[in-house]
Amino acid sequence: MVTLPSAPTRDSDALRARIMAAVGAMIIRDGLAAIGVNALAREAGCDKVLIYRYFGDMDGVYAAFAAKGDFWWRVEDLTLGIDPNRAPLGQAMKILFRRHAAALRARPVTLAVLAAELTNRTPLVVALETVRERRALELSAWIGEHYRSPASLDIAAVSMLIGVALNYLAVRARTIRVMSGVNIATDDDWERLFAAIDAVIDALVS
Repeated sequence: MVTLPSAPTRDSDALRARIMAAVGAMIIRDGLAAIGVNALAREAGCDKVLIYRYFGDMDGVYAAFAAKGDFWWRVEDLTLGIDPNRAPLGQAMKILFRRHAAALRARPVTLAVLAAELTNRTPLVVALETVRERRALELSAWIGEHYRSPASLDIAAVSMLIGVALNYLAVRARTIRVMSGVNIATDDDWERLFAAIDAVIDALVS
């Protein structure tokens, strides 16, 4: 059960940040399954009692890490500067997918989690999935509030399919350069992918 921490101080804020950084370092180096309170305390250079004091328990650590702004994008990150009065739905979707992919490709910890989560159903994975799902719903709500999609278009399903494809390609691009004969490693390669996505959006949103 997660308990409320004491009021923050400069030292406690610094330690919380160090613990969060240690979680990310361990994910990349050791994998999701390696994260436990003893290993985390060693990585962060602190007593595990302090982890319990500041986060309540490991579920509290997982929830705090999942909520960090640098793990997954926030809706305001993706929608910044998009004016629904000037940018039609199709153009907005193109921008959102580009920003989604850029956010993933810039986050090695996120890519490591996405790569491992299918076979490592740890409490941390569940916490991270919860945040991702919530923000996806928030983005869908933003789109629904600002745009009217064609009645024949299931925009949530289309967005999920394209988004999942981008997630997978971003993960695979860490270790391979070509997927089904298409290069996926460089920025120029990704521009080719975006051009294909743009064509799909243009065909669906007319």
